[in-house]
Amino acid sequence: MLDEWIRKITHEEEKKGFIIWGKKGKYLILIVVCLGLLALIWPQGTNIPQVTTEPQIQSNKGVAQAKAFLAAELEEILCQVEGAGKVQVSITLSSDGLKSYARNTTNERRETLEMDRSGSDRNIKEENQASDIAVSGGSALLVEDSAPEIVGVLVVADGAGNGLVKEMLTDATVTLLNISPHQVRVVARKGDSL
Repeated sequence: MLDEWIRKITHEEEKKGFIIWGKKGKYLILIVVCLGLLALIWPQGTNIPQVTTEPQIQSNKGVAQAKAFLAAELEEILCQVEGAGKVQVSITLSSDGLKSYARNTTNERRETLEMDRSGSDRNIKEENQASDIAVSGGSALLVEDSAPEIVGVLVVADGAGNGLVKEMLTDATVTLLNISPHQVRVVARKGDSL
């Protein structure tokens, strides 16, 4: 009955001149639908997702700024040592520091006891452990943020040609940075006449 009603409508529409209900019309509808779907999935312009490394760059900038600040502060203090003259300091770090984040760990244990028709028992034990980074307020929960380790310090001073001044600069650097004396090198500036 439904089939007859559809044939009656299509036959009446063909008589009125609607091309959509004819054989060509069905192909036309199919082509329009395909073009519409193609338009939906076609990439729009050059919106290619790009991977950004801003947090890494900002982290490196923060470490570089801290390193420059530490070197400037050390220069300011060491230039006040008697006989040191003009002082320049370069600091080498082992890394960018260490950040530790809180983790959520879930341990799941499941024990299943199965019995066969023959009467034998079988015990199945399963253990699953899942771990993920804890999030608070939409960002990872930072537990520890340790500063990078100082590997070496180079001090260039006008008065480093004098052994006593060189020793005082080395001792001051070792004391201020809490590092070993073998990590500090104090050298005279080029053109020092002492």
